Amino acid sequence: MTRHNMKELPCVAILDDDVALCAFMGDVAQMAGYRVVTANEGYALPTLLAQQPELLLLDLGMADMDGIEVIRQLAQMKFAGRLVIVSGLSISILRAAATLAELQQLRVAGVLTKPIRADALSALLQEPKPMSALQCAVPVVTLVDLARGIDNNELILHYQPQVRLADGGWVGVEALVRWQHPQHGLLYPDAFINLAENGGLALPLTHKVIAMALADCSHVICALDFDGSLSLNLPPVAMTDVRFPEAVVEAVSRSGCDQVKLTFEITETSVPPDPAMALDILTRLALKGFTLSIDDFGTGHSSLEKLQQLPFGELKIDLGFVRMAETSPSARAIVENSIALGRQLDLVVLAEGVENVSLWHWLQGAGCELAQGYFIARPMALECLAAWQKEWEQRRPGLIA
Repeated sequence: MTRHNMKELPCVAILDDDVALCAFMGDVAQMAGYRVVTANEGYALPTLLAQQPELLLLDLGMADMDGIEVIRQLAQMKFAGRLVIVSGLSISILRAAATLAELQQLRVAGVLTKPIRADALSALLQEPKPMSALQCAVPVVTLVDLARGIDNNELILHYQPQVRLADGGWVGVEALVRWQHPQHGLLYPDAFINLAENGGLALPLTHKVIAMALADCSHVICALDFDGSLSLNLPPVAMTDVRFPEAVVEAVSRSGCDQVKLTFEITETSVPPDPAMALDILTRLALKGFTLSIDDFGTGHSSLEKLQQLPFGELKIDLGFVRMAETSPSARAIVENSIALGRQLDLVVLAEGVENVSLWHWLQGAGCELAQGYFIARPMALECLAAWQKEWEQRRPGLIA
């Protein structure tokens, strides 16, 4: 292979003071199609990052500079790739380090305990590769630009299917908003959602998304014989507007799609500070026949309190716990207990982040009801759902326990 072609390969950087382990992990990465750069001391971090790695394997227990110090530097350097934390220390320390990295806006792909298994490392390496750091840079857009984009119908929706674990049956889709910007191309929510929420556009954007999703759902119901649920994210501001439940009912009526089963996903940290107002609005949504889902369950401090206070019908287990369930006993216990709690409270339990067949079968055995994740399908444009449905119908018989 030429040097030019080697540089075109995605790069994995390995920072570990165990020379033999570096060589072993490098061999696995090369077999997975990566270009590999390694270093054995933390002070070589700038040299590694100069290679623009898409994945960094980081040992926590290095002698000269521990992994926590490296994580601090990665955050300061705004490292845009994925991070895998490696250590022979306890899983609780690994989990704490991963949480610290995520709090500093780093993208944690997983954790690996020593001794490293080739199959576990390969599974992480085979996850969808991110774009380069340059492509990952979020373009700067203004509030005026976003308002124009909403008015000019530049928003589009992608849909991620949700299926039943027992038999693979297609039971729902989550609508995820994108912005087809005339200059910047396709923008994902991290480029504009905070701007909308801080600039007073979150509610107009939400109403626009609801109208678009209902129009699309009418097409899907007719063309694909779909009778499942349509899930939408609910911003905090919607829980401060007493007119919101009626506005949703009117939107459904205007769409002519009365048979749609709308589900509103609410993260526990998004409930506004006035619990009485939020309870008023969310309860009225439930009274009008819409399902409420507690999203990212387990990531905040008040999950159980929110379950007790609000009329939820669905519990979505955070993808971070689901993805780590194969390698982390504590994450596995959290997922198992969340499933048990949901069933005891008569809630539908959906696991996010299902990205391989082993997770699928483990969740089946654990009694989880629904699944969503890259193993099933990535988010896709409306017109791609028919092809996915056909391909999924061919795959699902082999997944039934």
